[in-house]
Amino acid sequence: MHNPKDISEAYLLESSVDIQTARLTHVNGLYSRTIHFAQEAVEKIAKSCLASKGIYTRDHKTSTLFKAVFTPLIPNAEDIYQAMLSLEKHGARARFPLYQRTDLPLWVPSKVYGDEEAKEALAQAELVFNTLKGYLDKELDTEN
Repeated sequence: MHNPKDISEAYLLESSVDIQTARLTHVNGLYSRTIHFAQEAVEKIAKSCLASKGIYTRDHKTSTLFKAVFTPLIPNAEDIYQAMLSLEKHGARARFPLYQRTDLPLWVPSKVYGDEEAKEALAQAELVFNTLKGYLDKELDTEN
């Protein structure tokens, strides 16, 4: 296994790319992708924090594990947890058409998600990203 700091820094870099992508997709009106990349940025920065403690998960839902580990370490951990949980609820719905249930209308993310949902997702992701990046900069002793 690689060094936990190196793994944490790798997740942090990819999270930074995802939050930038979320911002760009929002500006360009690609709202479903804004939500997708907002969720991805949050998942990866949470995994960065966990990796900094030598904790690894392949699960896409990281909010519960994050809360258990970081509540005593981050002052607004409950706000971070709630934002993470909200973004996790979108999951694959922001990326894929859903058509398995014929009793429901065909779900097409690019037709369903709009500016308001994208703004909310981006705001949640910014809260999580900015807070956890500040924590990681101190924890990893880096200023990326």
